[in-house]
Amino acid sequence: MRVKVRCPACGLAQGVGPATPEATCPRCGAILPLAWSAAVGEDREVDACPVCEGREFYVRKDLNRAVGLAAVVVVGLASVGLLWAGREALAYGILGAFALVDLVAYALLKLVTVCYRCQAEFRGAYRRTAPPFDLHTAERLELEYSRRLEAGRGVRSRSSPPH
Repeated sequence: MRVKVRCPACGLAQGVGPATPEATCPRCGAILPLAWSAAVGEDREVDACPVCEGREFYVRKDLNRAVGLAAVVVVGLASVGLLWAGREALAYGILGAFALVDLVAYALLKLVTVCYRCQAEFRGAYRRTAPPFDLHTAERLELEYSRRLEAGRGVRSRSSPPH
């Protein structure tokens, strides 16, 4: 299983594997201890997050959000420019073609499991058991995790001693 964890101190994402006992952020030097469950380590199921030890997850399509947003902006600007230039048929044709490409891409994309609290992303051949995203759950758990980080648990710097 491949897991992408985010540094709680600076937000930088990095990939880690189940053999990694802790992750060190290359940007800010924060050390993030990781607690791997047997199911996650063996790529069977995502049952506990190695970063925050949470057990609440959701699934979403594995799409790079920046790429998706850039595609929407480019196609939108191109079609608006064509509409302004009086080329309505071409503008609507571009929008229709983009909608078809988006539909095919959505069908082909794999699912990724995401931790509600720390936003760790899990990729692999494991059994998907998490439900789709729920906004109420996300707000509650993200707030809980940020309060825990503010209290000083879960991450340390290179200079601080282990707990």
